[in-house]
Amino acid sequence: MSLSKSYSLKFVAVASAVGLLVYKFAISKYLNQSKSDGNIGRYILIETIDDWDRHEAEIIKVFKDCKVIGIDCEWVTVDERKPVSLLQLATDSGFCVLVRLFLLPIWLMPPVLTNLLADETILKVGVGVADDANKLFNDYCLEVHGFLDLRYLAKDLKEFQSKNMSLKSLGRELLDINLNKSGELRCSNWNADKLSEDQLKYAADDAIISAKIFTEIQKRNRNWLLKDSGNVLKKIETYIDVPFKQVFVNNNNKKSDGTSSLKKPHKTRYSKPRQKPMYDNCQLVAPDGELLCSCDKGKAEWYVYKGLGDKVSDEPFTVRLNFEPSGRPTLDNVFYTMEKSNQCAVCGKTENFHRKNVVPSEYRRYFPNLMKKNLSHDVLLLCVHCHKKSNILDQQMRLILAELCDAPLGCRNDVKYKFNPELARVKSAATALYINGNKIPEWRQRELKKVISDYFNVSEVTDEILNKAANIEVNALNDSFVPHGLKVYQYFCENGGLIQLEKMWRQHFLDTMQPQFLPEMWSVEHNHKRLALQVINHEREVDFEESILGLTPELVEEIQDLKTMS
Repeated sequence: MSLSKSYSLKFVAVASAVGLLVYKFAISKYLNQSKSDGNIGRYILIETIDDWDRHEAEIIKVFKDCKVIGIDCEWVTVDERKPVSLLQLATDSGFCVLVRLFLLPIWLMPPVLTNLLADETILKVGVGVADDANKLFNDYCLEVHGFLDLRYLAKDLKEFQSKNMSLKSLGRELLDINLNKSGELRCSNWNADKLSEDQLKYAADDAIISAKIFTEIQKRNRNWLLKDSGNVLKKIETYIDVPFKQVFVNNNNKKSDGTSSLKKPHKTRYSKPRQKPMYDNCQLVAPDGELLCSCDKGKAEWYVYKGLGDKVSDEPFTVRLNFEPSGRPTLDNVFYTMEKSNQCAVCGKTENFHRKNVVPSEYRRYFPNLMKKNLSHDVLLLCVHCHKKSNILDQQMRLILAELCDAPLGCRNDVKYKFNPELARVKSAATALYINGNKIPEWRQRELKKVISDYFNVSEVTDEILNKAANIEVNALNDSFVPHGLKVYQYFCENGGLIQLEKMWRQHFLDTMQPQFLPEMWSVEHNHKRLALQVINHEREVDFEESILGLTPELVEEIQDLKTMS
């Protein structure tokens, strides 16, 4: 080794040591000061859209060049989980924005906030952050991308080997900060008219500490004052948008955290917008030339390919059938002969569409076939912005139906799954033995092992049994669970009929979105006259109890009069 290279390496080593000492001194001084005055940072509280507008410039300025932010959520659980009450976003410098989401109109969520959460280039770090992301999407249609669970980065640190990591333990071990995690604060009323100073500080501290923990772990994983080798960044990339699940395995003192089977979820919960036109507006006509329906080109060409029709025009592409169709367009079916525009039904934009189910499929799926067939009427084109807004507003109707029909929304574990206290005791006993092992007094170890052996009905707690106990699922499938959509369907079958439910959703779309470019003849009453006619004619396809439709006497009388006139 040359003399100059030797001096260079010594200089790097000394510089690294000096840098580490400077960093530790600075962080120690800062943390000691924070602990002495009880403050970790400062926060801005957002309770109204006006609050956001007033502070938006500052929020943009702080987060503009921020690559990592701490994130956390608070909510109320009484009998069942309520929508997220509070969203916390913070920097490691100690700046936190507290947004009381449940007080904001969900259709007026600030674009700056939605864009910040959805920006994949900004890491959102925390403990259990995947669960928070799911709640934000389920409750407010807020997409969170680029999230990272801090436990993926902490699991390889010696302080946390075989330990059950929590935000409190991470803060204590890495930053020497003892977070207040009292049950009184954690389970307090986050929907209160006015949050207390203790609640606000508790919430802000969680997000700020999350950001600081990330920074501290990064410091420990790189050579101080040297350029990052890239290994840490590559490691982080592996865990982005992946829920954390710690798995205990006592095999030659090795443990697994499930990283060998990591699977990235879809990049977005929304499909990519449609780039091509949806409506070809080709025409199918009867042998006598009467227009039967408007359709896509593939369907029209199929009739030609099968020898069932002949092309008679290129513009518009028209196919004349060479057989008599089973029926001609009458009543509501005239809608399907109309030409449809490739534009957003709400604002008129002519590119980047999503298909909108006006009556959500979680309800429609249970309808009889006659109410599911040929209902492109309820599938509309919406631009990306209008589609997202409509989905957010649909949540309001779901909440109304959930209360009306006693049908809790089924996106939450406390509905579909039941917490099993016995399984929780077994898991807790095994986890304690894993984490603390020989530190636990022998008499207590015997008690914990007895809990495990009694459950598995074994005389000895082997490593295999301990593994099973530590990884046991404490939420058991709720056998009495009925999906929200099915329960709503059942309610309307007995109370007013499915036609009423269909009308509610269509009217909801009209009232909330006020579409300006609906297809011609689009109607809240669509298909109801046709249904009444099929019931009156006792057609073969009516293979269900007709009372579930909720046909009104007025509608039946109208159809009977039309039959008499024809």
